[in-house]
Amino acid sequence: MLILLLVLPLRSYAHPLHLSITNITYENGKLNITIKTFRDDWEVGFFHYHSSPIDFSDPENRKLPWFSEYLTDHFRIAEEKGPGSFSLAIDSVSLEEDAMTIEMHVALGSEPNSLYIYNALLTDIYPDQTNLVIFSFGKRETGIKFDVKKHDAEVILR
Repeated sequence: MLILLLVLPLRSYAHPLHLSITNITYENGKLNITIKTFRDDWEVGFFHYHSSPIDFSDPENRKLPWFSEYLTDHFRIAEEKGPGSFSLAIDSVSLEEDAMTIEMHVALGSEPNSLYIYNALLTDIYPDQTNLVIFSFGKRETGIKFDVKKHDAEVILR
């Protein structure tokens, strides 16, 4: 039994880092969003909610309503703080080894003075989850760190 307890962790493929990196570019009235994260973190998240395993390396599983609903509930961009946000269109979800890339966009109807970003991706699953956002507009860039204690931030555009 002792040998099993010592060898089992060596066979575990879990990674010690719970991180997402999101690039948001605002130009010509449009937001382009790219989220990079780990596939297995999403699989654990699905298991957390449904008590059944899933393999997101199967593209059909990434089309399940849970995936887009979770994304919509935990990542939002709005013109005002509070409820209500832009309807982000998911363009693609792709995998490269263990990395999952989610690409989205939204066309803004006006030129806002600021935007509010809500990013709580996977913070309900992992207490050490960190979500980094790099927001680019014009010739400026700003970086924002979200985690279990901080889910929202304002980006001033003017």
